[in-house]
Amino acid sequence: MAAHVPQAPGLPQMLKAGMKYFSGLQETLFSNLTACKALVRSLRTCYGPLGRNKLVVNHLGKNFHTSHAATILRELELENPVACLLRTAAETQNVETGDGTNFVILLTGALLENAEKLLHSGLPVVHIRAGYEMACKEVLRLLPGLSCYVLKNPRDVEEVLWVLQAAVGSKVFGHQKVLARLVAKACILALPPDRTAFNADFIRVCKILGGGVADSSVVEGVVVCAEAEGIVRRVERARIAAYSCSFGPSGFEAKSTAVFSSASDIRRFSKSEENIIEQRILDLARAGVTVVVAGGKVDEMALFYANRYRLMVVRLRSRMELQRLCKAVGATLLLTVAPPAPEELGHCRRVYMSEIGSTSVVVFSQDGIACPVVTIVLRGATTEMLDCVEEAIHDGINVYKVLGSDARLLPGAGATEMALSVRLSTLGMYFPGPEQYGILEFSQALKTLPATLAENAGLPVNEAMAKIEVQHQLGTQNTGLRLASEEAGTIDAAKEGLFDPFLVKYRGILLATQTAVTLLGVSEVMMAKKSGGPKPRGDNPNWDQEPDALD
Repeated sequence: MAAHVPQAPGLPQMLKAGMKYFSGLQETLFSNLTACKALVRSLRTCYGPLGRNKLVVNHLGKNFHTSHAATILRELELENPVACLLRTAAETQNVETGDGTNFVILLTGALLENAEKLLHSGLPVVHIRAGYEMACKEVLRLLPGLSCYVLKNPRDVEEVLWVLQAAVGSKVFGHQKVLARLVAKACILALPPDRTAFNADFIRVCKILGGGVADSSVVEGVVVCAEAEGIVRRVERARIAAYSCSFGPSGFEAKSTAVFSSASDIRRFSKSEENIIEQRILDLARAGVTVVVAGGKVDEMALFYANRYRLMVVRLRSRMELQRLCKAVGATLLLTVAPPAPEELGHCRRVYMSEIGSTSVVVFSQDGIACPVVTIVLRGATTEMLDCVEEAIHDGINVYKVLGSDARLLPGAGATEMALSVRLSTLGMYFPGPEQYGILEFSQALKTLPATLAENAGLPVNEAMAKIEVQHQLGTQNTGLRLASEEAGTIDAAKEGLFDPFLVKYRGILLATQTAVTLLGVSEVMMAKKSGGPKPRGDNPNWDQEPDALD
């Protein structure tokens, strides 16, 4: 029998067996910061328009080819508490603004790495946290003064294109003008007349393999990757009835048995069922319905009579697609196949079946009539490329939505971060007290963002950073890095149309600072034993024991 080893007195002795307890800077901060730096170092290569993608395979075997930090962290099965907190920060930024997730992760990682240096030099945690909070307040105070452009007319395609191309190009560099024009047209078409309550969900993306990105288009209405069920393939000035159930006879609610005594009984039974189905289809035709959209399967007999009465039948397997279609055509989603009331019918200028590439689609097009739902038809050679382009489209849509709340724009290409860093370093040099070290390290953390842009673009980092810092010290606050060149150089980001939304930067800096300050305030870590059933039996004789319980 193994000898019992008593636990150390104190809090660990009062905890349940299997619970882990860590205390002290080495166990609570330094070890977790090492894991944080490894995660941030992996995501640093995804930052900027020339950043690289990650191929992530989740536990279900699904592939994700993306550079979006929130998507990468969501699909990774992280266990480290610091990494989980970074993932929460990225998801919060994604929910609030829809952009800037990589910015939050990199800035948080730089703040924590610089805090580790100060802790090793002997500065107390309380002074580091106070310095970071003071630096954050000063940065947020300086940020409005760096605004270089304001979106004046959100319905002008050229102006919106000028504003969105930097946000779209950060994911798909080289196609930013084509994609920004698509996003601008779609957002303007989906914008309500009163310019309020812009809903990004009303812009749908339909991905079709084949062709190139330049072959993509915008459709006022809904494009569905499906085929018409019957022989009717085109309807002009359609009146649409939408059903969430199957199109055909309803099944019995309880088990039943039909007893036939002769062949005539069978004929009468089948004939009566046909008459019921025909009468239902006839009632739909008399109600003015020309297109039927069903959410369930389509019965063959019902389809036969629908073809007889010239009704076009379309099946949609997604309930979300049904709801968007009803919103686009103004129809009411019905639960049973019954003649709809006139106010429950949807209206569409043209419904037709077409073929894009080798994919059959059904198009519900309004052609000039005001429609709240817009579809962007994306073309591409591979599924992975279509996924990357879709992320770029969603980033552009979210930026347009953010600009509806605050139309101010900041210079991009690292200009905003360098301008804030130069001004913050001046404050830290003359600030009395130990908080100045935290302020100076906050300034250095901001410089890591343009340095990452230069590194991912293949530029000489030291030379590029020296050139841009000199320009900002001379007072040119719109100076950014020239990334599309082999030599280190600077550009005027405002003149080149490289903008970052004010609200994205504001919330990103605030969220990164709060995350870093929260992590630096941790003094002890207590982790309970994982719950769950027994592990599968393996070659290890101690297969049912936790790894830390073994000698």
